[in-house]
Amino acid sequence: MERSYALSVATILSMALLAPALSGCSGSKTVPVNGQVKFKDGSDISVLARYTVSLESEAEKVSGAGEVAADGKFKITTYTLDDGAIPGRHRVAITPPDPLPDGPPPKMLVPQKYRSFETSGLTIDVKPEQKNVELELERVP
Repeated sequence: MERSYALSVATILSMALLAPALSGCSGSKTVPVNGQVKFKDGSDISVLARYTVSLESEAEKVSGAGEVAADGKFKITTYTLDDGAIPGRHRVAITPPDPLPDGPPPKMLVPQKYRSFETSGLTIDVKPEQKNVELELERVP
């Protein structure tokens, strides 16, 4: 009985020590990305709450995303919650939330071009010393 207890403790300790190594060196490659979206005309940004800001690394084709809060702020998640994005240049897309079941389709608040990495015209450079990112968006008239 003592031997199986010792074996179990050793197994648990080994698994605990190996877990970070196995779960991803990938997570350690990220840099926190805290950002804020704003309208170029200065209008109320709270209408973009629940929109998603997505980043795609130009070099590695790795993506991350974060949900816009009522104050326009967002945090990017790539591998684990709010871990940020990998360093380098990223293309940006902004997409509306999914419509509610049995509800009307959401009103377009930003131009269609922002929904695609290829057409948004938005890019950011993620750097280790970077603190915050600001994205200025046009608004649908």
